[in-house]
Amino acid sequence: MMHSKSHILFFQLAAILVLMSASAGAQEVERDLQFVPVEKGQARPAPRQGGGGSMPLPFFDDFASPTFAGEDGPDALVRWSDGSARRTFTYALNAPTVGQGTLDGLDAHGFPYAFNPEGNGWADTLTSVPINLAGRTPEDNIYLTFFYQGGGRGNAPDENDSLVVEFLAPDGGDVFGWSQVWGATGAEMDSFATAAIHVDQAVHLQDGFRFRFRNHGALGGNVDLWHLDYVLLDDNLNPDNLGFFEVAFTEPRHSLTAPYSIMPWSHFLSDPLTYMRDSLETAHRNMSGFQADNVTCGLKIRNASTGEEQDFLNPFSNTFVAPFEVFTTPFYIQTGANGVTPSGFAFADAGNDSAATFEVSLYEDAIGILEQERVGVPDNDSIVFVQPFRNEYAYDDGTAEKAYGLTSGGGKLAMRYDLAVPDTLYGLAIHFTPYFDQQSNLNFLLRAWADDGGVPGDELGENYLFHQPAYFTDGHDVFAYYAYDDPIPVEGTVHVGMVQEGDFSLNLGLDKNTDFNFSRLHYQLGLGADWTLSTIEGTVMIRPVLQAGVEEVFVGVDGMAQDRGVAEVSVWPNPARDQVAVQWQGVTPPLRWSVVGLTGALLDQGNWPLGSTRMVLGTADLPRGLALLVIEGAFGQTSTRRILLD
Repeated sequence: MMHSKSHILFFQLAAILVLMSASAGAQEVERDLQFVPVEKGQARPAPRQGGGGSMPLPFFDDFASPTFAGEDGPDALVRWSDGSARRTFTYALNAPTVGQGTLDGLDAHGFPYAFNPEGNGWADTLTSVPINLAGRTPEDNIYLTFFYQGGGRGNAPDENDSLVVEFLAPDGGDVFGWSQVWGATGAEMDSFATAAIHVDQAVHLQDGFRFRFRNHGALGGNVDLWHLDYVLLDDNLNPDNLGFFEVAFTEPRHSLTAPYSIMPWSHFLSDPLTYMRDSLETAHRNMSGFQADNVTCGLKIRNASTGEEQDFLNPFSNTFVAPFEVFTTPFYIQTGANGVTPSGFAFADAGNDSAATFEVSLYEDAIGILEQERVGVPDNDSIVFVQPFRNEYAYDDGTAEKAYGLTSGGGKLAMRYDLAVPDTLYGLAIHFTPYFDQQSNLNFLLRAWADDGGVPGDELGENYLFHQPAYFTDGHDVFAYYAYDDPIPVEGTVHVGMVQEGDFSLNLGLDKNTDFNFSRLHYQLGLGADWTLSTIEGTVMIRPVLQAGVEEVFVGVDGMAQDRGVAEVSVWPNPARDQVAVQWQGVTPPLRWSVVGLTGALLDQGNWPLGSTRMVLGTADLPRGLALLVIEGAFGQTSTRRILLD
């Protein structure tokens, strides 16, 4: 039976009254992130080895390229035969080079080893591929050197936690051959330390030698983090003089637009120059004890749809870089400085009014004795990212280093967005982070507010339907999509967010590499309280999803009603390029899915994952354009969504 809005209001009146009471001591809180799911497309399968046998010296990894077994990089780059650890780019502080190997309390699938705050033990392992040291002697001065850091921007390991290195004596095999040769106790570190381990024992100087990193600590999630960088195993090394002839990027970049990292394409096209960054800086490090001269940099942009490329070489170079110096390089995208000619670049209209994708590369001259030709993959001489334009606004960079929440029944959270053009608000994309206990049975209501002098004003629309946090194990920092009860016309400045039911922290993702909370995030601790500007550094990961010129975004095209047994199906992102997330909300589980072209041709099909309410559908190989996604339920009912493959 269909319920009217008045019936919904009646049945939920008692619960809504609960939302109006504030609790003593309530506040906004920041928490260390405890759980990071892993993208299905990035999930690491069974270990494999590259190269067909033991690799010769040198062994080197700066973690800028896909070197983990099961990643999408070339086999020749594989350096690690297992992947319970992961490559990260935003967790470390003052890193030697861009990209790190990170060990924590998550398993290879991004799930806690023990979903328990008391769990403690051995967690991640990062094991090298076999290395040929046959015929080597202690006089060859073979050393394993690396940089390491505890915590960084993430949760630091405690003094009872540890990071260890173990060597494999090949004759002993995986059971008896491993022995610990180095260890460090947990500590909060804002810089990297160096380690050098002499490989001088006969049992290790054999073909098939391997080494591995392991961490011991909490098993409850993304906690007790250790970061590794610039791992080198080579001969003729002097541990007292570990300078490397290398100039490298040290921090990632994720967007050429500002203040939004993502915005609708049609909104961007309304005033492209306004939303392009004037400039940005990249951070670099001279790794050597020698002066580096004439380090030049540039910027490349490729339209993923048309293939058109543009290359902007910086009109100057760093003519003098002192030994071990950390320095920055400005990229003038719109506005020049000190007489430097600006590029005047803005993403060009490719004739698509609904979505666009650009691939961006910031690069420097290839410098270093360990320089490798890595076709099609980045190294520490470049920063690559994808700049998407789709039907949402975002400030964050897509990674959650911490968690944010309110501890007040009836607490309200509102993020401000200044829209480029009038549009229709359909829903919110929110990343929730489980903090030891999954809170998927706890309620919140969506809200939207007009602007009142920079703070939330009158409520927009009426929203009575409860929602609950959704957590996923099929992707890093996955956003769930939540639809408003009805689409809401919006223009100018709008505040979007939620009101929570109880005295609990919903633990939204908190991006610590951007900081828009202080100027755009407000919270209210109960009925009658004033709106307060957040004082927690970072950006809460909550994004408005708009119509943005895309036909039938997140809306069924078959008009079937809920009382006929058809569940609500959400599809995000839409438009899509490589994949879409499909979320099912209904009593009976779905059975099958299919993608059909507008001509009726079957493009793809498969069975729905058993026991799951969500799946990720790969679309990279499907024809571009409009298509229909058809979900078949257990009793023969179907639900259809129109998707745009860009």
